[in-house]
Formats: sequence, C-alpha cells, structure tokens
Amino acid sequence: MSNQANHEDLIPEEFLQISSNIVSTFGNRLPVTLCIYDEEFQRVAPLFPKETRLTPKKKDQMEKQCQDGNLFITKDDYAGLAGHISQNLGALLTEHYLDEAVAAEIFYSGILEKVRSFFSNPIAETLEQLKSVLAIFSEYVWVDRNRWSHFFNTLQRSNDIACHSVNTLFVGTAVYLKTVHKGDEKLELNSLGLGLVLHDLGMTQIPTALLSKAGPFLYKEKQRMQEHIDIAEKMINRLEIKDALVRSCILDHHERIDGSGYPRGKKADSISNETKVCSVADAFCAIISERWHRKGFNPILAAIVLTESNKRYDKNLTSALVSFIISNNPEMQALIKDKEKMQQLRTLALKQCE
Repeated sequence: MSNQANHEDLIPEEFLQISSNIVSTFGNRLPVTLCIYDEEFQRVAPLFPKETRLTPKKKDQMEKQCQDGNLFITKDDYAGLAGHISQNLGALLTEHYLDEAVAAEIFYSGILEKVRSFFSNPIAETLEQLKSVLAIFSEYVWVDRNRWSHFFNTLQRSNDIACHSVNTLFVGTAVYLKTVHKGDEKLELNSLGLGLVLHDLGMTQIPTALLSKAGPFLYKEKQRMQEHIDIAEKMINRLEIKDALVRSCILDHHERIDGSGYPRGKKADSISNETKVCSVADAFCAIISERWHRKGFNPILAAIVLTESNKRYDKNLTSALVSFIISNNPEMQALIKDKEKMQQLRTLALKQCE
C-alpha cells in the first residue's frame, strides 16, 4: 500500500492535501504554512511556516514530500491558498485535489480581481489580463459540466458592478450551455464570456450617488442611467473591441423581444441568441442582488419573475434558468416541492410583472 493511501485514512479533516500542480506556483516565498504527516509520531506537523523563503534545499524537501502525497495545509489556510491561486488560475485546469466548491470560489475571486482592475483602469493591458483569466475559465468549464452547481453557489448579492458582472458571467454561461450546446462539440466561449463580463461597462462611469439612490428614479435619472449604453460604446470603440458578439452583449442587453427595451427598441429576430442570454442573466443577477431600497430576491422567485415576463424575455432561456437553479441547488429542490410556497412565489412574481 502506498504512503498516500495510508495518509488518506490518518489525516484529520482539518488538513487538505495539495498537489505538485499547486506547489509549482509558489515562487520563492510560501503563501501558506506547509505540513507533513510525521510517521514516527503519527500526527501532522509543520514543515515550513508561511512566508518561508524557499531555498533550493527547501524546494527539494517540499517537492519530495509532495510527490509522496505527504504535503498538506490546514483548512484555516484555505483563504490564503485561494488568494494565491486566484493569481494563478491556470493551475486549476489540471488540479485534482482541491474541492470543486473551493475551486469555484477561487475562480470567482480571481476573475473579480481582474474585472475590478479593468473597470478602474480600462486600458488595453488590463483588458488582455481579463481576457486571459476568462480563457482559463472557459477551458475549466469543459473539463466537467457538473461544476456549474458550485459556480451558482458562489454568486454574491452585493450591490456592486464588478460582482454583478462576474455573477452575469457565471449565470449566462450556464444558461447558454444548457440551451445552445448540443452533443460533444466544443463551443467557443471566450467571446461570450467577455461580452457577459463587460455588458455593464458603461455603468462604471455613472455617478455613484445615482447608482446608490435609495428611492425610485426620476425621469431624468432614468435617462441618465440609460446613457450607460452610449458611454460603453465609446469605451469599446476606444479600446478597439470589434468582436460582434461582445459588442452585441454590451449594446443590446437592454433590448427586449417585444420591442419594449432600449436604446433602439429592437425585437426578437434582430437580437442575437447570445444577447438574449445576456439579457436574462443580467436581469436575474440584478433581481437577486441587494439594493439600497430592497433586499435581493430568492433565486427561484427571480427566475419565475423572468419566466412570467415571457413577452420581454426568451421563454426557452428563462425556463432553462429555472431548471438550472432547481437541478443544482438542494435548497431550491426542496422549495420547488412545497406547492403552497411555490404558489405564493408565483403570486409575488406576477405582481412584479404588472
């Protein structure tokens, strides 16, 4: 029996094994404390503390323990490891030891950081950095489709443009794969991912006082908010973003299939499928988020609101969203079986649609 097999039965739950794939990203200083299983004393003991400078000799020790399946961190150090890996997301493509729920949180953190960086400084360099992490994200999705349950559970409810953008990325990609993907053919997701993340780019230039207003908007304020489309168009022109799919998500995500949207009042046939996905994901993520004047909606209620708004949103997409939420969340699975509660939610949804 291998050392690794022995260790799996002896290591307490508060310790997590890490692989050579993660170790290879550490550089010259440790971002976490490393531990090993001490055979003599039959317990986990520290090998090197956090911030240890890794000399060639220490690297050899670390790598040998790792190859033997005998390198661990405490779960208390998870946050530190997550912060480190979020700067090295490519390592997750071949990582097998990390819990997938934790990996989803790391992806959220890593993408969020790049989104914030780009929004605060929208130049070619930060755009390329954002594209790089989105390419890694797209590849990760294709390794195992079942990971979507974990991505959904990472959604944040804060009233924050960057968080909303990452939420929209996760939800929109899931809905797109559920409705568009057929068979085993690999779809190109990079353009869609960038469009989903950048759809509200113009909002970064809207005054914070207006974005955080507690009450309903006045007519002039609504007009000002709608200007975020024109603002975004100028920004992407300056950045020379010419990808038609990305541009359509940014410029048309407030268009509605019945022609009631803005800025051009486009109808169903003139709105791309990808933009319809972006519209549904954007609306859903806005509804579940906390606002200054209301609490975030229950995800099922939010999805039902969109389903009942079938003149404005593509019903196939909203139904797919409901299905996705139910199939990937135990709490929602229990809720959907409560007929009385579901009727109450549908009644609330209909009121929202009036």
